[in-house]
Amino acid sequence: MRNRRDNKFSWGGAFRELILITLGIYLAFALNNWGESRKEREAEAFYLSNLLGDVERSITQLEFHLRSDSSQLSGARVLDGLLAQGRRVDRDSLRNYLNSFNTNPRFRMDNYSYQSLLQSGEYRTIRSDSLRNQLDRFFLQLLQGVITTEGYYLDRLDEYYYPVKESVYMGRSNEFVNIDRLFDPVFRDNVYVLPAYIRQEMSHLKVTLDAAYALKEQIERQLE
Repeated sequence: MRNRRDNKFSWGGAFRELILITLGIYLAFALNNWGESRKEREAEAFYLSNLLGDVERSITQLEFHLRSDSSQLSGARVLDGLLAQGRRVDRDSLRNYLNSFNTNPRFRMDNYSYQSLLQSGEYRTIRSDSLRNQLDRFFLQLLQGVITTEGYYLDRLDEYYYPVKESVYMGRSNEFVNIDRLFDPVFRDNVYVLPAYIRQEMSHLKVTLDAAYALKEQIERQLE
C-alpha cells in the first residue's frame, strides 16, 4: 500500500512545477526585453545628443547671418542714397562705404549627425514620429532653403556689384579710377533691388531660426 501511494502521480506538484517554469521563462524574457529597451534608450540619447549639437551650431550660424544681413540691408540702402546724388556725391563717404560693404562667407549646412543617422539605417531609434518630422523639415527643407536664397543674393553681388567696385575704386591708393561706372543705369538698377534679395533671405533665416529653437527644445525634452 505504501509503495502505491508513493508512486501516485501528483497533479498539484506538476501544476506548481509548471507555474515555476512559466515564471522563469517570463522573467527571462522580461529581463531580456528590459536590457534591449535600455540599450535602445541609450542609443536614442546618444543620437539625440549629437543631433542637438547640429541644431545648436546651426542656431549660431543663423544668428550670425541674420545680424550680418541686417547690416548689409542698411548698407544697400546707403549705397542707393549715395548713388542718387550722382557726381555730387561726397567721395569720402562713398569710399568709406565701398570699403565696408563686404560679402559674408556662405552659409554652411551643419547636418553631419543627421546624415550619419539616416545612412546608418537606425533613424527609427528616434521613437517620436513628431520629432523625426521636425528633424526632416529642418535639415531637408529649411536649411536648404537658406542656402538657396542666400546663394541667389550672393550671386547677384558677384555678378553686378563686386566687378563694378573693383573697376572704379583702388582701395590701397584711395583713388577712383572709373567712377562713371558707379552711375551706369544697369548697375544702379541692380543696386536698387539688392534690398529685396536681402529681405527675402532674412525672412527665410527668421523662419528657420524659429524652427531651430523649437527643435532644440523638443530634443532637450526627449533627453530629460
